[in-house]
Amino acid sequence: MEVIKAEDLTVEYYSSHFFLKDVNLSFKEGEIVLLTGPSASGKTMLLYCLSGIIPHCINVKTYEGVVRINGSDVRKTKFADITKVCGYVLQNPTSQIFGMTVQEDMVFGLENFGIERDEIQKRLDETLRFINLEKYREANPFLLSGGEKQRVAIGSMLVTRPRIIFLDEPTSNLDPRGTKEVLSLLEKLKETKKTIILVERKIEHIVPFVDRVIALDNGKIVSDSEPRKFFADQDLVEKLGVNPPQVIRLAYKLIEQGINIRDLPISVQELYSMLLEQRGRLNAKNHRDKGCLV
Repeated sequence: MEVIKAEDLTVEYYSSHFFLKDVNLSFKEGEIVLLTGPSASGKTMLLYCLSGIIPHCINVKTYEGVVRINGSDVRKTKFADITKVCGYVLQNPTSQIFGMTVQEDMVFGLENFGIERDEIQKRLDETLRFINLEKYREANPFLLSGGEKQRVAIGSMLVTRPRIIFLDEPTSNLDPRGTKEVLSLLEKLKETKKTIILVERKIEHIVPFVDRVIALDNGKIVSDSEPRKFFADQDLVEKLGVNPPQVIRLAYKLIEQGINIRDLPISVQELYSMLLEQRGRLNAKNHRDKGCLV
């Protein structure tokens, strides 16, 4: 089922060069979609528009076209109602954390929605288990590690049970350990069948479980395809300055060396299977050349 649709969307800020031009996109329930492209290409601006932050929270010079969430025009929908369906996580978790304890921070949104106390407690317990921060319930979130803070920010969003999740470079400020913690959580989120739209530069471990890659350049959509097809266009990937996962970079090198790879691998296991298949074909050819096979 289609949950978000942007039609002929053109947006421009008042005092900067950031803009979107003639964007037409739709997103299905349960999809995980990666937005990529060079800096200032419009990725975050698109997230703002799809989530209703533009135009409800940020005024813009130009807003043409329409964005619909579950069929409703975001401009005609109260932002409070949009937040019951959509959750948004910023780059810097500290900018979203304000409670003196993890528990206090996570229940704030539910209290604002007027959820009953028993239901709040139930959702809090479930979400703390999901983000693996049960033992930090009473901890000061500002004293946690970067990865733990980001999981608190994600948990504060998940506890409201949104159907659509927006993530704007959730690992950009994290060290390798924190990045691994957050990416593992994102992989768990795939099982929840929520629609997830994210901007992320560290795509090494994300590509194998995203359904689509949407690439932007100068405010326009230049590619919208499944990951394997997007990365198969090496010229476009290089033009956009996208850093492919190591396994795809290795596949590029193998292809340059004349090794026939039928489909571009997007995981190490896929590449391993393809190389085994290639070796099997070479062994069979050698046997035939030696007259061992008819």
